[in-house]
Amino acid sequence: MFTSIRVKLNERVVVFKNGLPIRALAPGKHRVWETNVTEQRWSTDQLVFQELPEVRAMLPGDWFEEVTLGQNERGVLWKDGAPRVFLRPGTHRYWKVDPSVRLEVLSVTAPLELTNELVAVLPRDEFVDVIVREHERGLEYAQGRLARTLAPGRYAFWSNPQARVEVVTVDMRRVQAAIVGQELMTRDKVTLRLSLTVEYAVDDAARATHAVANVKDAVYLVVQLAAREFLSGVTLDQLLEGRDAMTRWLEQRAVPEALRFGVRVERVGVKDVVLPGEMKTLLNRVIEAEKEAAANVILRREETAATRSLANTARVIAEQPVLLRLKELESLKEIASRIHEVRVVVGAEGLKALMPAGLLGQGTNGEGAGGVS
Repeated sequence: MFTSIRVKLNERVVVFKNGLPIRALAPGKHRVWETNVTEQRWSTDQLVFQELPEVRAMLPGDWFEEVTLGQNERGVLWKDGAPRVFLRPGTHRYWKVDPSVRLEVLSVTAPLELTNELVAVLPRDEFVDVIVREHERGLEYAQGRLARTLAPGRYAFWSNPQARVEVVTVDMRRVQAAIVGQELMTRDKVTLRLSLTVEYAVDDAARATHAVANVKDAVYLVVQLAAREFLSGVTLDQLLEGRDAMTRWLEQRAVPEALRFGVRVERVGVKDVVLPGEMKTLLNRVIEAEKEAAANVILRREETAATRSLANTARVIAEQPVLLRLKELESLKEIASRIHEVRVVVGAEGLKALMPAGLLGQGTNGEGAGGVS
């Protein structure tokens, strides 16, 4: 009595009798002259296998290979030039019936040369693959401790429970933030709403990450406190007249304070000053009164100048009576240029006073021909 067993090319078989291994079968057709036999099959396509020592003793030594990896070692089984299986520390057995199968032992203490094929077989908890962009800096942590700061580029690290590696990226670009709705009080007890703008950028990635929990909130608080300190020392009029002074104050206070936690403040500015409604009305009335007073001053100044000019003219005419006559003739000339005819009715004495002597000509008897009675 025999049992016929067929074994494929990618299979290996161990025959059992009464629960004990008695024979290993290679690919082909086999007849086992035993009764009450069982079998156990393996597919050599599954490169790694595990079995009891008694069963492994039946397998020829050229069918498989055994390897032991230390704590700082990892293994990758390659077949047909491609990685297929990842091996962690421990003892492993894999089929060697295919000549293209080979084992590559990697050390986790050495740099990891990561390829797309290797990424396909490596477990995600065994490595870190990160890209640090041009506007970023990377912070590499090993077991929670900062190891180094990474420049832009791609990085791959071994990571495992015994040597956990983590990379945190920090954005180094400039940020524009608005600080709005600040209820503040000036020295003269005027409450107003102040809106500020601030531009900042991370200067030291490690310090900014470790010193504060949130960079934006930290900058916000620094500028807010500086604004409160400035307004508490000035009046409303000083604030409205000197917004540049407040900007300089904020920069002097915020810049060194922000550098303490690794942030570079580029610019701080006052965007809006919002006053309560009743305060706006009062200020408008004050401005209106100031403008009206200024207009009155200018008007009085011009009136004084005109009066002074008239007084000077009168004094000159009083000293030179002929000038008065010339002014009268000039006025008559201007009037005559605008109307058709001018009639002047005067007496003889008035005519003599109006016209210089001899201007009217002399008669035949030697008397004035223009006499008027």
